[in-house]
Amino acid sequence: MNGMIDSHAHVCGSELYPGWREITAQAKEAGIERIMIVCRDMEEAERALELAAQEPMFDVASGLYPNDILKIPYEEWGRQMELVRDPRVKAVGEIGMDYSFYETVVPKVLQKEVFVRQMELANEIGKPVIVHMRNATEDTRRYIKGHLKVPGIMHGYSGGYRAMSDFLDMGMYISFSPAVILESETEDTRKVAEEVPLDRVLVESNAPFKAPTSMTGKVHGPETVAGVVDYICRVKNMAKETLVQAVYDNYRRLFF
Repeated sequence: MNGMIDSHAHVCGSELYPGWREITAQAKEAGIERIMIVCRDMEEAERALELAAQEPMFDVASGLYPNDILKIPYEEWGRQMELVRDPRVKAVGEIGMDYSFYETVVPKVLQKEVFVRQMELANEIGKPVIVHMRNATEDTRRYIKGHLKVPGIMHGYSGGYRAMSDFLDMGMYISFSPAVILESETEDTRKVAEEVPLDRVLVESNAPFKAPTSMTGKVHGPETVAGVVDYICRVKNMAKETLVQAVYDNYRRLFF
C-alpha cells in the first residue's frame, strides 16, 4: 500500500514554517508520503520551493487567496501570477470565493475578477486549481462552470451534497479536511462523505487551520489527515488500505 497524501497544508506559513523539520518527521511517522504545500504569498512560495528542493515529499501550489486580495500590493499580483508558470509549482491555489464575515471584507466583484483571472491562467498553462469556497457555493459553482477548463480540487469541501454532483461533473475532486470531523454529526456532511466516488476523493489537514475537536486550541500539522481517513472509512464502511490507495491514485492523476 502506498502512503497517505495530505493534499492541502500551509507548511510555509508563520505558524508551521519554523518547525518544518519536526513537522516532516511527524508526517512520515504518521504514514504520510506526500504533502501539497499551499502558499498564499510570495514569501511562502519561495520558502516552499526551497523546502521541496530539500525534501521530496513536498509539492507546491501557489495562488491569490480571496481573503488576502486587499492585503497584497498590486505589483505582487503579477509576480504571483508569473510564479505559477514555474514547472516546480504543481497547482494554482488556493483561489476562490469567500462570503464569510471578516473584519476586512473583500468585495465580491473583486473576488470574482481575481478568481476568474487565475482560472483562465490555469487553463492557459494546463495546471489544476485548488478552490477555496466558504458561504459562496452558488457563485463558485457558476464561475467554475463558466471559466474553468482544467480539473481541480474543492478544498475542505463545504458545499453540501446537492452541489457535489455539479462540481464532480465539472471535473473537480472533493477534498475532506479535519473540519469533516468537527461537523461529522450533520447529516449532509456525512452524506457527502458516503457518496463521493472513490476516484474523486482526497484528504487534507489544512494545517494549521480547522483542527479536529481533540486538538482545538492547539497547532496541528499534516498528521491529522489520519483522522480524516479513519472517519471516511467508517462512513463508507471500507478498509483503510482501499481509501489510502484511492487517494494516492487520485493525487497522482492530478499532479503527475
